Amino acid sequence: MRSKRLFCAVLGLLAVLWQTASGQDREKAPKVTRVEYDGWRQYSVHCARCHGQDVLPNPVAANLLVSVAPGGRVNTLERFNAVVTAGLAERGMPSFKGVLTPEQIKAIHGYVAGRAAKRIPPGRPAPES
Repeated sequence: MRSKRLFCAVLGLLAVLWQTASGQDREKAPKVTRVEYDGWRQYSVHCARCHGQDVLPNPVAANLLVSVAPGGRVNTLERFNAVVTAGLAERGMPSFKGVLTPEQIKAIHGYVAGRAAKRIPPGRPAPES
């Protein structure tokens, strides 16, 4: 019985510490618009596997920090939308037509463009209230 109470007390303490740490992390997180936050979420689900977590480049796919930046291959929302919707089969990029809505693609572009402009740092952002 005593070990059960000790276990519950330790578990409770860990929960409090975790909540405190989580709250501090949220306070330090960069503030982004709701659209950019939604873009971060969608990017994390649909794009990060190939293009890198937090849009940090990797050897698997195009470096979106370069591609979306001024002068890049997909430096406008229209070009970005065209590539995401149609894909680039010759480069292994699948089509997301029917998977992502135009609003989701626009949100992803907003997040990636913010990262390319170095306005949004790596890590989980926090939506503005």
